[in-house]
Amino acid sequence: MRKLMLLTLLLTFLSFGKPVSIFIDFEGKRLKANAEWAVPEGVKPKVAILWLHGLFQTHKMREPISQQREFWVSKGYPVLSPTLTLGVNDRKEPYDCSYPLDHPYELNIKEIEEWVRWLKGQGVEKIILAGHSMGGQEIIHTAEKLSGDRAIVGVLAVSPAKGVPRKHPLLKKAKELVEKGKGRTLLETNFFYCQKTKVSARTLYTYYGVDRNIGKSLRKIKVPVLIVWGGEDDRVKNLPSFLKPYLKENVRVEVVDYADHFFRDIAGEDLRDIALEFFREALR
Repeated sequence: MRKLMLLTLLLTFLSFGKPVSIFIDFEGKRLKANAEWAVPEGVKPKVAILWLHGLFQTHKMREPISQQREFWVSKGYPVLSPTLTLGVNDRKEPYDCSYPLDHPYELNIKEIEEWVRWLKGQGVEKIILAGHSMGGQEIIHTAEKLSGDRAIVGVLAVSPAKGVPRKHPLLKKAKELVEKGKGRTLLETNFFYCQKTKVSARTLYTYYGVDRNIGKSLRKIKVPVLIVWGGEDDRVKNLPSFLKPYLKENVRVEVVDYADHFFRDIAGEDLRDIALEFFREALR
């Protein structure tokens, strides 16, 4: 544990991350979207890892986002870590459940696509899309949408959400409001780990009610895909058995038996080694 802490501290000084931002056009508004762009010293980036956080988090999330970014940069890989806006201008902190939430799930995919364009504008020619938890799910959906883009050469999903519809007591009402063109109507209810928050009907429906099964998306992705899952994950349970019917030649699953959902402590080193090996293979 002490060794890992000292190594993490050292890597902090090697990351050379800098804040960057773009603007997202969303329903007549321009949303400032933030990210950290970490490039190893002396490297002119021709390849990059786009590394996305999980639900409601930011690029500053410690484990596994910041931790793995530091590991990967120390081994020579430029890493872009975006913070999804969630429809909020200039979002920099984890989502505060006391604020209303109103955006469709599809906005997240649009933002990832915009960051891919940004990377190309920096001269990057090969991109690996990577994400954790809900970010892993979103990365898989983005890779499916960009399946014809030659710059996308690999997908790394760490403990990705499965994307199957979820049960919710207000889901039927939310769907009806969306179908009537009243998707922005705010509902006071529970939304993931937020209790008694205000969430729009379209947000509730597009996150809970639409079938976004990642297995179906994996079938349409042609580049190498690596799914990494922790055997002690109590948030995304039984992922290998769920994905088994969808696996094909370019998709594989690695299991770190003792890792939790966040790959804490020594499991972070295992994730680092697995990821680095995958990067080498995908970027050949």
